[in-house]
Amino acid sequence: MAVSSEQVINSIKERLGIKEIDRDATIATYGLDSLDVMEYLMDLETEYGISFDSEETKSLKTIGDLIDLIQQKVK
Repeated sequence: MAVSSEQVINSIKERLGIKEIDRDATIATYGLDSLDVMEYLMDLETEYGISFDSEETKSLKTIGDLIDLIQQKVK
C-alpha cells in the first residue's frame, strides 16, 4: 500500500496535535523521545503490516528522517 508524503505528514501532525511540521527539526523539538517514536512506529506496523528494525530506527534524528523511513516501508 503506497502512502504519500502528505499522508505521512498528516499522520504525524495528528499524532502530535500540531499544525505544521519542519522536516529539518529534530524529533526532540516536538517533544518526542525514543519511546514515543517506537510506540508510533509500532502503531504503524500494526496499521500497515510492516516492520521496522532497530538498526533503521536508531539513526532517526529529524522529523524528515522519520517521514522518509515510513515512506520506504509502506511503498
